[in-house]
Amino acid sequence: MLLEFKLNRAIDLKKALTPLTSLAQTASIINSNDAVTLLSTILDGDAIAVLRISSTEFDHFFCQEGDIAGFDLVMLYRYLHFFSNDNLPVIVTVGVVDGDGGKLTAMMPNIGSTPYTSLSMGLIQHNVEHVNFFCHKRKYHVKVQILTAKFRAIIEDMARRSVDSTTVVTIHRSHVTFSVTGGYSVLRDVHECFIVGDTGNHPILLHFRVDHLVSIGKAISLSEMVWIYGSYSALPMQHCRVPPIGEFSYYFV
Repeated sequence: MLLEFKLNRAIDLKKALTPLTSLAQTASIINSNDAVTLLSTILDGDAIAVLRISSTEFDHFFCQEGDIAGFDLVMLYRYLHFFSNDNLPVIVTVGVVDGDGGKLTAMMPNIGSTPYTSLSMGLIQHNVEHVNFFCHKRKYHVKVQILTAKFRAIIEDMARRSVDSTTVVTIHRSHVTFSVTGGYSVLRDVHECFIVGDTGNHPILLHFRVDHLVSIGKAISLSEMVWIYGSYSALPMQHCRVPPIGEFSYYFV
């Protein structure tokens, strides 16, 4: 496989990786002509987190479409966090050379006597389930847009009541209800959230573990909005944009 991309500011990649590194140690990276996609299994195997960065966000982008590899996500993040200058460019290369098993290399200009600083680490086996998941499409009937601050406040309130319980999110035509043992919150369409789609006369019920939502709420603190996708047949998905380049989705499986 071969993938190479360049960003003019290392901090943009660092911000994009932040929600994922708070929940996972490793990731699978899948190449396509229009995006780089990272997938990690999170929350004790109950969800898959997907980070998608469009190829148009990069200053240079080249890949062999369809290739997949695994790598240590946290190691890359630590390199960016501790050794990078946020406003200098970073070049990331993922590839297999002469059957060596493959490496991920990140390189940046350095301010000092050494012109460049770099990280090089071996690739690891990717998660086969991520390939199957990436190829599977889900259909959702409705989505709810909520301010991230509002979403986090609701979840934190429910966690104070019972962190080990289950939250039931009920999406009606005109409002959304978050309920847990001992309390509930109601968000009215247009005034406190935006509901896109029509549930008709049959509300959509989504079930989440409170501690899972707390973890996701902390991970998406950099985003302004969160979308909750609901379906009568598929398990729920949460989506947010992590500025300036990341698109994050949390699929419950």
